[in-house]
Amino acid sequence: MQMKSMVARLRSFSSSFYEDFVLRNYHNLFGRQINERFVILGHARTGSNYLFDGLMSSKSVTGYHEIFADHNRTIGQDFEKVLSQVYRKESKETRLVGFKLFYNHLTEEEWIQFLQHDEFKIIHLTRANRLRTIVSLDIAFKTDEWTRSSHSKGRQLVEKRITLDTTKLIGRLEKIQSQEAFARERFKGRPMFEVVYEELVTIPKVVFQNTGDFLGVNDIDFTKIKIVKQNTEKLEQLIINFDEVFQCLKNSQFADCLND
Repeated sequence: MQMKSMVARLRSFSSSFYEDFVLRNYHNLFGRQINERFVILGHARTGSNYLFDGLMSSKSVTGYHEIFADHNRTIGQDFEKVLSQVYRKESKETRLVGFKLFYNHLTEEEWIQFLQHDEFKIIHLTRANRLRTIVSLDIAFKTDEWTRSSHSKGRQLVEKRITLDTTKLIGRLEKIQSQEAFARERFKGRPMFEVVYEELVTIPKVVFQNTGDFLGVNDIDFTKIKIVKQNTEKLEQLIINFDEVFQCLKNSQFADCLND
């Protein structure tokens, strides 16, 4: 087990060294400046990795993940330095550069700074079932498993089941709803394309075709995506106190989220 772990770390280090040093220096010397940029904007656990991987199947797209997330920097610090990553020279094949940006990745001051960069096309990703967003997020925090490929074994149901605090649940749902509305207001008048998670996973061919048209990319191949849905079970299986959650939401504006 230790040998396998050591080999995996060496491979990870080798890959990181190649991408961060060798390839980056090559692009700095022989690459070209890119003028077209995009952002996948949204909330965690709405399918952003699936959408991102689909876009990365295009030879003309280069993407950076959550460059402003708190696991990559201290929130509120080094805004221009972090953003400069998407302004570097890239391969000669690249036409478009983008990254993932969640609602909570920037401070209000940083949002004002980002809005000054009006060259970004905005892909606004939402999930109609916001309860599923919360459940998926809480499971990810519990298991520390944020993505799963088709080649890896998923967690057992017993490992994933969570209890939701119903005294805070409606407030959490309302917060996501208000963040979505605020995002639309922030970027009103800018190039923005709305993608809904439920459509993304049920009719990916159509969604990626439309997204490609928005970005001006025609070689997206969603069949190359390796990421698969992690929590396929019904809500009543995943939520330990589902009866309590049902009573909490059944007469609220979020009752439709119970129709799993």
